[in-house]
Amino acid sequence: MSNFQTIVVAIFLAFFIFAVLIFSGALKIGGSNTQNGLQGKVVIWGTFPNSALSEALEVISGDNRDLSVIYQKKDPTTYQQDIIEAFANGKGPDLLIITPDMLIKNDNFIYRIPYESYSEKTFRDSFIDGADIYLDSEGVLGLPLVVDPIVLYYNKDIITNEGIIYPPKTWDELFVINPTLTKRDDSGTISQGMIALGQYANVNNAKDILATLLIENNNPIVERGDDSSYNFMLDSNPSNLSISPMEAVVDFFVAFSNSSNTAYSWNRALPDSLDMFTGGKLAFYIGRASELFNIESINPNLSFDVTQIPQVKNSPIKRTYGEIYAIAASKKSTNIMSAFGVAGILSQGDNAKNFSTAVSLPPASRALLADRPNDPYLFTFFNSALISRSWLDPDKNKSDLIFKELIEGKLSNNLSTGDAISKAQGQFELLIKK
Repeated sequence: MSNFQTIVVAIFLAFFIFAVLIFSGALKIGGSNTQNGLQGKVVIWGTFPNSALSEALEVISGDNRDLSVIYQKKDPTTYQQDIIEAFANGKGPDLLIITPDMLIKNDNFIYRIPYESYSEKTFRDSFIDGADIYLDSEGVLGLPLVVDPIVLYYNKDIITNEGIIYPPKTWDELFVINPTLTKRDDSGTISQGMIALGQYANVNNAKDILATLLIENNNPIVERGDDSSYNFMLDSNPSNLSISPMEAVVDFFVAFSNSSNTAYSWNRALPDSLDMFTGGKLAFYIGRASELFNIESINPNLSFDVTQIPQVKNSPIKRTYGEIYAIAASKKSTNIMSAFGVAGILSQGDNAKNFSTAVSLPPASRALLADRPNDPYLFTFFNSALISRSWLDPDKNKSDLIFKELIEGKLSNNLSTGDAISKAQGQFELLIKK
């Protein structure tokens, strides 16, 4: 970045911080109709429903009569392509609501906030640890909004009927309780499963589950280099263990579909894991916090609860995978000063809280997470958000296929665990280069 650009951005960010102070309540100027200098039009793109931002946008519009903020909901399946086409035509929004899997693809489109204007410490003090995925060597890529963590849903009736008092806190507990929870009929067919692991095609969130296991085993999957490079770490083994973390994860995962293993509780002939759970035939379902209402709507009579994802036994840290949403400024914005101001307003205080409430997901703000809700589901979601980590997925559709091929290659015995991982590592490296 040139000296001129740095000065310009510093001026913009000074205004941005000023706007944040006003809307967070830290700085009071005049009455409720005070003009804060935001003006012109700011267009926001995202995949959340329009109702998610309606209240916040009403507040912004009420306090800034010369500002028009427009939110446009995009189809999640075409969102990335919409961005590429818009920017290719010299158009596009001023702000984007993004997830970590969009960072690599949109690296050239995102306006970084330099640390001289918004320090790394301020960012880390304001947001959860996992939000640091929006930091690189040059500055802040986006301001975090909400988190969609992976959690463990469980059928209360099933575990209670079998005399199990609490859901598992560690993964190794699954091996102990599986003989009690997994039921087979006279033909050997699984009629009730403990947990859906071991296959890929009929396990919802299979990639997220693998990411969770890797993150818990201190494998970041992708590392961002200081030179803006990206390095895949699937085959890494920094502690020189007898088997790498990735090998341990793959072997653990596939054990649950091995009929000769005491962990056997799932196979490819079973229905989709969500259908199995909502049908009352699966004790534990690994899913996202955002799936809560869908589970309730599919089977309103299902007696279930939710808890944090199991952890590695004796691990000194707790982790889960979480989709961390953030709002980022576009380099194509023609109203960057107001765009920064709006981004700051939406990521702070009551506006961030209202957005979190509207989408029924925990906030990424430390201050907001400190206020635990009474709702038992949300209480678990808040705690899970705090330990959430994400990863720099270069292409969510292609990476899904790579992980699927990895697991199915291992299950078919065509490849050893090490060879399957090496193949996936090579595929990811090619994907990064593209």
